[in-house]
Amino acid sequence: MENGITTRQNEDMSISFLAAQRQLYNEAKRYSAIGFIFSVLLPLVLAVLQLRWKDVAYLNAMSYVLPIVSMFVALTLNKTVSQKKEKAADIQQQFDIHVFQMPWDDKLFGSKKSITSEVAKKSLILLKQNGERERLLDWYTDAAGRTEIENGIWMCQKENYCWDVSLRNRFKYWSFVLVGFLVFVIFLLGIVNDESVVMLLWRFAFVVPMMQWLVETIKQLNSDIENLKELNGLINISGKKAMDELQYIQSKLYAHRKSCYVIPNVFYRIYKNNDEKVAHHTAMLDVKEK
Repeated sequence: MENGITTRQNEDMSISFLAAQRQLYNEAKRYSAIGFIFSVLLPLVLAVLQLRWKDVAYLNAMSYVLPIVSMFVALTLNKTVSQKKEKAADIQQQFDIHVFQMPWDDKLFGSKKSITSEVAKKSLILLKQNGERERLLDWYTDAAGRTEIENGIWMCQKENYCWDVSLRNRFKYWSFVLVGFLVFVIFLLGIVNDESVVMLLWRFAFVVPMMQWLVETIKQLNSDIENLKELNGLINISGKKAMDELQYIQSKLYAHRKSCYVIPNVFYRIYKNNDEKVAHHTAMLDVKEK
């Protein structure tokens, strides 16, 4: 039984949608990376440089002030990141609605936004890069196209969930490890150089931006994981899904995409192949169960 999902997801319009949302997410990730540099890497560099020029009063003072300034710079980037995430989520939602042939529900999804101009502009940026179009083909597993449409939609939604939750749990763990290690290094440098207690306390100037970044990141990831737990409960309820149930699940996925933390591409690529195989294999098992 063919439901058209595999065909529609590879149409030129669908590929343009995917290219535009990926470009927007890439831009959001770049701004987020700048925030990471200001909040985490710059304080670390300044902590090291402060030891090199600790006898130069001006540079010494600046090394303690700049990390705090950098923290506020990073926080101002959050608005831009949020705007780009929301636009990307809008485009992804309209891609899914088209591929699934799902009726648009204003009460669940809000008013349908005009995205043509944004899609045309952003998709061209990505698609002119070699190999990017090929990476967007077969966004969902072929198995989703070989069953009745409601079951195919459910499989695609489950694929989205399986991919996302494992990635966020991993990033949360490594965020703790990274910041914990850097904080240890910063205070260790002071101890090794026989700094006074007062000078060691001043090292909190380098630590505060890192902790601010960690707290905000973990807070967002915890919220994402809680949302995904709710999705897990909705998606994995046994029994055949009706279209109105699938629309409700889709509304939750849409809300999650608009607010979720953007995982850096470098981290995403480490686990991409394995997560892709797991998600697709899960979908194949679902077909057999049905």
